[in-house]
Amino acid sequence: MSRKGLDERQLQIRNSIGNQTFLLLLYLLMFDVVLYGMGVKWASYPANVLMILALGAGIYVIRLIAAGAFVGPSPKTQKPLLKVSLTLIPAILAAAAILVIAKNAGMAGSGPSEDISAPVMFVGAGLALLVAAATFVIGKRRSKDEE
Repeated sequence: MSRKGLDERQLQIRNSIGNQTFLLLLYLLMFDVVLYGMGVKWASYPANVLMILALGAGIYVIRLIAAGAFVGPSPKTQKPLLKVSLTLIPAILAAAAILVIAKNAGMAGSGPSEDISAPVMFVGAGLALLVAAATFVIGKRRSKDEE
């Protein structure tokens, strides 16, 4: 996120929320280590850290939006649909290529697994897309209210 367009109040709020979220992330990771030490394994190793990071990032973005420190006033010449399309199309192509390579290389699991990491991360990605859509709608409404 660039600093362009944010006023001093928004920068201070964003920095404060960022510091608090960093501490929350540290505590969540330490809590995960304590749970693992006690024998509680709620997800496999790389997935649990990724889910904790995604949770922290989601909390950060939601708090920024709620505090009004996510987007500042911007010029009206932006084309968000073009920007989203140019970002989304390569991402979908890369995901499809990775899936094809993984399936052809035999990396896909052959049987059912008891690990919940993949479904939780899939739902997390869907929630992240919902947060992104909500951010877009909130930004549009605020820009209409300012006019």
